[in-house]
Amino acid sequence: MGRYGIGAKKTTLPGGRKKKTSFDKKAPKEISPLMVDDDASKRSTSSRLDKEKDRASQRKERDEKRKKRDKQLANSSKSKKKKSSKPKLSQEERDAKDSKLGCWHKTKQILVKTVHLIDAAIGLTFLIYGCLINAEFANPAMDAVIATIAFGSTMLFTSIMGAIGFYSSMCSRCGLLLSGYTSPVIALFYLFFIVILLASPETVFGYLEENKDVMYLNDAEILLLKQLLPVFYIGMASLAAIEIIRFIVLRDIRATLLRFDAANKRIHNSLASSKKPSHRSSSKRSSKRSNSSRSGLTEPLMGDEEEGNVSDDDDY
Repeated sequence: MGRYGIGAKKTTLPGGRKKKTSFDKKAPKEISPLMVDDDASKRSTSSRLDKEKDRASQRKERDEKRKKRDKQLANSSKSKKKKSSKPKLSQEERDAKDSKLGCWHKTKQILVKTVHLIDAAIGLTFLIYGCLINAEFANPAMDAVIATIAFGSTMLFTSIMGAIGFYSSMCSRCGLLLSGYTSPVIALFYLFFIVILLASPETVFGYLEENKDVMYLNDAEILLLKQLLPVFYIGMASLAAIEIIRFIVLRDIRATLLRFDAANKRIHNSLASSKKPSHRSSSKRSSKRSNSSRSGLTEPLMGDEEEGNVSDDDDY
């Protein structure tokens, strides 16, 4: 009975305070499995909501990125359409356009041809000078001979190839190609000579003084060359720049002339092909006329034979 609180006595302490007994203590609350399930379900629902929010934010970001990509693609397609909206020329119109050389192209041709003439003059001068040094003296300055002959032959070669490329369309204007690719070599030679003169002019003029007898020079001429060194620097630098410009311009001229040659060839072939059917049609017409004349001649003969046959039948 005492366990269940029936008949249990309450003891009082002095001062009127009651002593707590084991019967007065409250039993701890027991947690039911239903409450545990409710807490777990709340936690799971909260985590699901958070995940859904994250997914929704990610979807929004993806949608924004897609919209940006679509806009970029639309803008790029519009720009491409604008570029491609230019009317495309037919092959005949292109040929008619390429078969005519404009004023600017002719001006460039004149400039390059003048440069070729200058190169040819310089090349001939150096080539003749080197040959004279080598032929007139028993012990010539071989360094000067080799340098002058090599430089002169290179200059003369590039000018001759340029002339061949301008006036002959054989081998796809290979003369212009060779002339254009030798111009950087000539420019490097000019720059190399400038560097040598700037680095050690004393060695160059010392070599000239040692070999002045076999190089057709004297002291006054060597002194004049020393005084004209700044002019030589400016002249060789400008010639090197001209050679580089010639290389760039010759590439453009060669491409234009190749289109010119191809267009003229196609036009010539089209004209030749258009003339051939007329010859065929005239031959066909003449053959028809001959056949008709033959048939006209044979018709009276056939009539005479038929009349002869009829008279023979009457005799019988």
